[in-house]
Amino acid sequence: MSNTYVPFTPADTAIVLVDHQPGVLAMVGSVPAAVVTSNAATLARLGEETEVPLLITSTRETIAFLGTNLAGIQTAAPTAYENRVRRGGTLNAFDDPAFVAAVKALNRPNLVIAGLLTDVCLFHSVVSAVDAGYRVLVVADASGTTTTLGDAVSYDRLRSLGAEVATTYGILFELFSDLSTPEGQQAEAIAAGSLVAA
Repeated sequence: MSNTYVPFTPADTAIVLVDHQPGVLAMVGSVPAAVVTSNAATLARLGEETEVPLLITSTRETIAFLGTNLAGIQTAAPTAYENRVRRGGTLNAFDDPAFVAAVKALNRPNLVIAGLLTDVCLFHSVVSAVDAGYRVLVVADASGTTTTLGDAVSYDRLRSLGAEVATTYGILFELFSDLSTPEGQQAEAIAAGSLVAA
């Protein structure tokens, strides 16, 4: 691996949100639910309102205790939510042909991925994305699992397999690093809006 870091940019990056559903969020103990909810909504809004494509997926959302994607995501990204990939139960999103096709249609080599649970659906999906040739950055504060140990072990495994790990603000301001531009100011407003929502 090169020691020279190449930043993600709006032109080469897409955002993927995996299984941010109420029933899955209820299992999360590693990150406060309000933090996951706010940051997932911020990523959704970033994808909905900027040139960075957004893909949302859920699993078994017809099961009452799981539900569909979080209300904050629906509000922040109504178009992407309407076009979400509803999986029948695959833990690895890449095992669903419709999801694979949707990711390919994004036409981006870099994927910013957040999801629940870190050590289950997110882990398997990120591994498959890396295996498929995507450069992947996992958003830790928009993801989570049952314990902090579960997160730590999962992120160590994912890093060893070639994924990178960052935060919501870290990737938002990496994608839009010049706040003197209209695009940078739009991203800054989205970030500021997340503070109000929280």
